[in-house]
Amino acid sequence: MKPSPVYLRWGLLISSAAMAAVLVGAGLWVRSGVSQSASTVTQGQALGIAFTARRAIRSAGQINPQILREVFDELVPQGLHYAEVRGSDQAVIAAAGHPATEIKWSDGGHLGPSASIGFGQGGSLARLVIRPSDGPAAAAPGQHGAPLPPSADHPLFGKQLLLEVSSAAARDLAWRANVTLVVSLLAALVLMGLCAVFWRISRNAEKASVQLEHDRQLKVLGQMSAVLGHEIKNPLASLKGHVQLLLEKLPPDHAGRRGAEVVLRETVRLEELSRQVLEFARTGVITCAPMDPVGVVRAAMETLGGEDIQLQVSSAPASWRLDAARMEEVLVNLLRNARDASPTGQPIDVRVDVQSDHGLLIEVRDRGEGLTPGEEERVFEPFYTRRVKGTGLGLALARRIVEGHGGTITARNHSDGGAVFSVRLPPPRQGES
Repeated sequence: MKPSPVYLRWGLLISSAAMAAVLVGAGLWVRSGVSQSASTVTQGQALGIAFTARRAIRSAGQINPQILREVFDELVPQGLHYAEVRGSDQAVIAAAGHPATEIKWSDGGHLGPSASIGFGQGGSLARLVIRPSDGPAAAAPGQHGAPLPPSADHPLFGKQLLLEVSSAAARDLAWRANVTLVVSLLAALVLMGLCAVFWRISRNAEKASVQLEHDRQLKVLGQMSAVLGHEIKNPLASLKGHVQLLLEKLPPDHAGRRGAEVVLRETVRLEELSRQVLEFARTGVITCAPMDPVGVVRAAMETLGGEDIQLQVSSAPASWRLDAARMEEVLVNLLRNARDASPTGQPIDVRVDVQSDHGLLIEVRDRGEGLTPGEEERVFEPFYTRRVKGTGLGLALARRIVEGHGGTITARNHSDGGAVFSVRLPPPRQGES
């Protein structure tokens, strides 16, 4: 069984959305993991700098601004960008570098009994604080390589050391993670974009297939209608002639006269149906020439008798290229339908105007009950009609003639009631008048 194009489209959409979600999720997961790794890398770098700084200060035998500056300059290539020593009263004894003043530090926890660390900028920046010891607890070993509090003979004994370290390796990790996330997002967007393009192509292909099948059915219907029309036309003409002769010979009070009149009336109706079938079946050639569109509308009104038709032509063009005879046929059909749909005595509105795209617009509005929902397209299908004596070919033929002009005909309901049929013809091509 061949799968439906609708199921294929939805299957592609769901699978593409799932793949896009996986791509974005993978990018976020990598970014989250790298953020933790960046903090670990920066923490290790900060601890290494802290041990090196303490050894250098021990070697100097004292701590003052000059010694801290020398130690700072030595460790700048390793990522140190600020160092500070405070006394037990929290007064700054020495400082070097520039502290990060606008950084929001996240708590990285405690590293042993007297050291804590905080992180900023996605883990690539760390602030390590080594506080003075408090009594016997200072003798406890450090945790995970954390620095022990300085001994009593160390220049930093009883003092607080603060170091701010920036890790280039952590920044590189974070940058790569962000690039991975951006690539994942772009890939997800491209995937969904391709899915949308395929969806549209599939929809258009499905519509084209339906239209092709519809055209094929119309072609077969036209061929069949032509054969039936020709086969019925001659017998109907003979039947009509004999009935007319019979009516001429029957006296007015004859019992069979009424039946003969019914036969004649129905024969005329079948003859009109046969004419419409043949008209629908034949491939009519549209021959356009400059014509007065208002004159074409008035000719259609005269064919039906236009006492109940209100014509609005204030913005109508003086001339337009169209096939006057075929367009008059369209308008006669629209006006007849509008009159049949409107209550007796209600006017029919006809408007001839130029559209904003410089095309020609002819609208016919009735005062009837309007179209039922979904009927706006069905009324143009061959043999579709709501009238008891209608053939269902008038609007189908009208659409064929209008499309032969390169235009469109549509139906809709008016906001104040009734149906509106709009004929739109394209503007003349360059060089035409």
